Amino acid sequence: MDFRISGDMLEARRLLPPDAGGYQLTELRILQPCPVCGSQYTAYVRQVPTRRTNREIPLYSCLDCQSFWNPSGYREDEAQLRRDLQWNLSVRDRNTEAANTLFDRLSHEGIAPRSVAEIGCGIGTLLNVARDRGMEIVGHDVNAVAIEHAKTEFGLALSSALWTAETPTPPVDLYLCIMVLEHMEDPGLLLRELCKAAMAQQAALFVSVPFLNRKKWHFILEPDPMTAGTPFFDNDVHVTHFSKKGMIAAFDRFGCAGAKPFSGGLWNGVLWQPTSEATKSDSATRLSWLKWPWKRNAEAQARS
Repeated sequence: MDFRISGDMLEARRLLPPDAGGYQLTELRILQPCPVCGSQYTAYVRQVPTRRTNREIPLYSCLDCQSFWNPSGYREDEAQLRRDLQWNLSVRDRNTEAANTLFDRLSHEGIAPRSVAEIGCGIGTLLNVARDRGMEIVGHDVNAVAIEHAKTEFGLALSSALWTAETPTPPVDLYLCIMVLEHMEDPGLLLRELCKAAMAQQAALFVSVPFLNRKKWHFILEPDPMTAGTPFFDNDVHVTHFSKKGMIAAFDRFGCAGAKPFSGGLWNGVLWQPTSEATKSDSATRLSWLKWPWKRNAEAQARS
């Protein structure tokens, strides 16, 4: 196989036998910008096998930020959403411990939120921990099955509506997005909204993703979609593989300059904090929550 780039097109050509003459064009792809940092300098790497759909799909890389992605087009059905719920239940104890560790480590950075919003909250394990630690909570997840469980199991008033920065949300001190962006073929769509909301409210923002660092590049030579813990595991749904450089560049791209890598224990990612001069006062935040009676009503209904 011979690959040639013409403009933003990648041509895959197969060399034919001498008597057939020349090349046969077998595939034509448009090289898209990097979905992480937005760079135009991207390249096709290889085909990688998948687990759920038993296919081979293309893997691309960014020459600037060294992130990788393998868009699959896969969408989960209702049955898979219910299996996702069972998986979340199976790791609830682990995630409860991880949530406590995360809040402890954030406090060492001077972040002691009185209110937190988690986008992609699943069954609400982290938010349940936050509530137990005395925080006001807001949560959104598009998996309605998981949200219903959070309401009945924890009594959390969460939403399965698609969240954007324009979604009516009481002011919070901290936005969280834990292990969500790697499931998105265009993670910038959500990260842009998170940065917009965090800057508007002058809230801290922590986004956790599994990083694909240089030491793991050998998996590119032998991608394994079947073994948990490897970069290309279950890559029908794990489609974007971030570098730390790429994530920081993405934060910069959407206005949250000065973000830095942060280890939250189980959940590693990138943390952005507003400047102290622009940070709102705790009293103003508390007062704002009193203006959201729907929040108290929803929580009362969830507990009943």
